[in-house]
Amino acid sequence: MTYPERIFFLGLPPKLEREARSRLCPNDSDRVLLSTNDVLEIKENLTQQPDFLLVYAAKPEDASQALAMLQQQSPYFPTIVIDPHPSMEKAMELLRAGAADYLGLNQLDRLEAAAVMAVNRRISRTQMLSASEKRYRTLVETMKDGLVAIDNQRRITFINPSLCSLMGYSEQELLGQDIQIFFDPTNKAVLEHHLSRRRKGISTSYDVEVVTKGGSRIPILISASPLIDPEGKLLGSMAIYTDLRALRRMEGEVRQAASEWRQCFDALEDMVVVISNDCKVQRCNKALTRYLGLDFADIVNQPYYHLMYGKNQPPLDCLQHEVITTGKATVKDFIDPKTDRIFSLTVSPISADDGKVMGSVHLYRDITEHRRQEQERMNLSRAITEGLEATTMALTNMVDSRDPYTSGHSQRVAELAVKVATHMGLSSDELEGIKFCGLLHDIGKGAIPLDILNRPGRLTEHEQGIIREHPTTAYRILENIPFPWPVARVVYEHHERLDGSGYPQGLTGEQTHPWAKLLAVCDVVEAMTSHRPYRPAHSMHDAFTVLREGAGSQYDSEIVKAALEALGSDDRRVTVVDDDQGVLGVYTSFLKRAGMEVFSYNDPKLALEAYEQDPTPTLVTDLKMPGLSGLDVLKAVKKIKPNAEVIVVTGHGDKESVVAAMRMGASDYLEKPVQMAELQQAVERARRRYSQGS
Repeated sequence: MTYPERIFFLGLPPKLEREARSRLCPNDSDRVLLSTNDVLEIKENLTQQPDFLLVYAAKPEDASQALAMLQQQSPYFPTIVIDPHPSMEKAMELLRAGAADYLGLNQLDRLEAAAVMAVNRRISRTQMLSASEKRYRTLVETMKDGLVAIDNQRRITFINPSLCSLMGYSEQELLGQDIQIFFDPTNKAVLEHHLSRRRKGISTSYDVEVVTKGGSRIPILISASPLIDPEGKLLGSMAIYTDLRALRRMEGEVRQAASEWRQCFDALEDMVVVISNDCKVQRCNKALTRYLGLDFADIVNQPYYHLMYGKNQPPLDCLQHEVITTGKATVKDFIDPKTDRIFSLTVSPISADDGKVMGSVHLYRDITEHRRQEQERMNLSRAITEGLEATTMALTNMVDSRDPYTSGHSQRVAELAVKVATHMGLSSDELEGIKFCGLLHDIGKGAIPLDILNRPGRLTEHEQGIIREHPTTAYRILENIPFPWPVARVVYEHHERLDGSGYPQGLTGEQTHPWAKLLAVCDVVEAMTSHRPYRPAHSMHDAFTVLREGAGSQYDSEIVKAALEALGSDDRRVTVVDDDQGVLGVYTSFLKRAGMEVFSYNDPKLALEAYEQDPTPTLVTDLKMPGLSGLDVLKAVKKIKPNAEVIVVTGHGDKESVVAAMRMGASDYLEKPVQMAELQQAVERARRRYSQGS
């Protein structure tokens, strides 16, 4: 802990000053550098770099003025306010304005401890700022573009390595030189013009050629801004030099590409039309002229709806207006009324640099034959899929009908697997295959006697062996069915584990099919969270704990991560503490409906025991509770999980408790009676803060 060595007093009466000195200056060492009644004198003497300021708020505006001035000079400057007439309203106002602490005259015994805490808090924040400055310097020194700063006499005061390398000079050769060293006589006038604008506080960007040390000329984009101190004084300017040589080469390549594009444009078999916002054709390719049987001259500047629809005004389903309004491309089928041919019509916006839509491109692709074949394939595919699904459901229902306790298990596993697979970005075909695997994964249990399958007690080794045979039984049933996916293999392997502890084959690692690893995770979640005759259902939290503990050893880590995210992310976990069982029930029910995973306790001691084992990102606690108070809970929670977001609930008007909670690290507070909308908003704010802080 660091003790304040350099202290400023503002407005302290003589008696109070003597007592403050006795508490803050041990061993008669005078650490008070300045004692004044003038806040401007404090500002003028900040160059002495005081550690700490003690303000006597005889007038509330004195403390507010001092805090505003210090926040402008140094946002983390430690300041303690002593108020002869303290109140909770002023305490909350000054703490939010940046005061490190707020004391009444009857609280001077806390002065020394408060000063030490304030100084150490500033040291911590200063260290964070230093690290930030180091990261900024690293960014500047490693950035690809050149960076240079000059003073008001055009002398170079800073230059980064990229610009030194670009210009062929060392840093020592450039520091102190006139910036005109980079410019030949022709371009010095351009430089002076832009410098004069920056002297007026105007940022500028311009293209110019600079001259390297070796005499080479390089096209550069210069983006420059004035450097102004906090008092508005011009210190010079800073500029970013972007090498345009690659861009110039690219422009040449673009011109070549444009020429090639024009040739390709006319060689396309699809019809392409460029249309202005007033619906007139600006350009088209030869494919359109052939289809319409018209020359270019008869097409350009004609309303496209007259040419394509044979109408004198745009049709009601015209895509042109939609694309111009939304600025987004769209696709629809177009049936030519003259020929009845089907085209896929893609309409894309043509946008200016400012984002304004200037027109659109219409591409017509003849898909008449494709649609006929597609319809035939769809009819065939639908028939096959319906047959497969009917067969699969029949097999699944046959197994489910034997045991009402596990009825629906396979369906739920399939749904969970599809949800997780969707989160992982798998294709629609893979999702369909995973669904079938999930529906059929326990079909082998149809051969297990029910008295073994649902026995609540311990099974014999022989009975366990019968249970472990159901994947093999399923494989024998499914291996000869011609599924378009590896259903038999996946079902065969869904009880395997990464470490080889699974069954029936004892596979390890990559030997197991990825879909089987996915089913293994979802099977655990569904089985644990469902009721069985020999045990009650576990919570989703319990299931997630099992997955976390087994990730990397038994279950695939990436699949576990996807399951946790898809089925309930960690930042949605909330602990609620309130000794009023009715209020606790209302909070819990509401937050669960809002999609949160809630852990509720009416005993704060039990809540802390549970929280220590599994801390949640957010905690909501009542302040007034028997035994342990909400402040005790807050203090313990911050010790267990310093970045936890804690919301305190207090009775109306109990501002003293709110101030104490805010000092201890509470992030928000609610007054009773709490509206459910306010509770949800507070929890959502806490979740956002936690996510950003993580």
